[in-house]
This record gives sequence, C-alpha cells and structure tokens, in this order.
Amino acid sequence: MKHLVCFILSLSLLACSSKSGKEEKELATQAFINCDFYTAIENAEMAIQYAGEDINVSVPALLILGKSLDISGDSTAAIAAYEKIVLLAPGIKTVVEAQKIANNFVGKLSRSAPEKVKRCPALQNDLR
Repeated sequence: MKHLVCFILSLSLLACSSKSGKEEKELATQAFINCDFYTAIENAEMAIQYAGEDINVSVPALLILGKSLDISGDSTAAIAAYEKIVLLAPGIKTVVEAQKIANNFVGKLSRSAPEKVKRCPALQNDLR
C-alpha cells in the first residue's frame, strides 16, 4: 500500500510539473547571447515543443531559433522558423517582417549587453 501511495504521488508531481518551455526559452536566449548558437537552437526547439499554444513562449523561441540558424548558415531552416512566426504571431504578415524583428533583437541585444556582443564576431557581423 505504501508503494502504491508513493507511486500515485510521483505521478501527480510529474503531472503538475509539466514543462511550459519558459525555462528552455531563457536558456536559448542565454546561449544566443553567449554566442553558442547550437545550444541556442537545441533549447529553442525544446521551448517550442513544450510551449504548445503559448505564443508568448513559442514566438520568441522561434525568433531565437531563426536567427541562430541564420548565423549558423542554415538559411532554409531559418526561413521555416520565420514562416512559423508568420502563422502564429498576430500582426506579422511576412517572412521579411519576422526577419526584421529577429534583426532588431540582435540590435537591442547590442545595446543591452554590449560586452557580450563585442566577444561574439557572429553577432558583430550581423549588426553591419
């Protein structure tokens, strides 16, 4: 009986602690800022998966994913990420608009964390 109660409690804890993607989105952001684009891609993909219908998590994660893929040289996958943004985000009607938002993210990053951007040639090149 004791084992059954422990098992049921374990299941309920797992159910209550389901991931929302917020932590993964933050990890993706930090990896992006630290010029670790492959980790940013992995964490952004997990954030998108866990976010489900929550566009407050999935759209920023898609922006990080798209920009990281752009910088990593996978423009086809980057465009696919931007296309998903167009489908999800109200007010963004084209891939070009989604790309501009991703570029603005890098621009804001250069103002909010200039020391990080200075240490990352890929981000410096992206600002030109």
